[in-house]
Amino acid sequence: MGEKKVLAVMMFVMAYGLAVTRLSYSQIPATCNGDENLLSFCGEYLVNNIANPSSDCCNSASDAFKRAMANGQGIRDICNCLRVAGSNLHFHQDKVVSLPGACHIQLSFNMHLCVYGS
Repeated sequence: MGEKKVLAVMMFVMAYGLAVTRLSYSQIPATCNGDENLLSFCGEYLVNNIANPSSDCCNSASDAFKRAMANGQGIRDICNCLRVAGSNLHFHQDKVVSLPGACHIQLSFNMHLCVYGS
């Protein structure tokens, strides 16, 4: 009988953890138009102490950064998005800065300047 209670508690803790770390579209600022997948799929990595981003996160990040690097305004937009979203969604800024490296994405801009602004 005790094993069932332990299993029930474990299931509750897992479900609660998923609910807390999964970002909903309503939490994503309007400044991130087009970058919702990046924020949603990478949210768990950027908020928690997970060692590596998921493949979905890296794929979304790659798409978002490629789209941003197509023009100068795109870079400004994604940097603004990451600053605003990072603050609103409690991202660890150091993890945002290291995301391209963790996903093996080459950027044409400085991610530290993008996130910290200086």
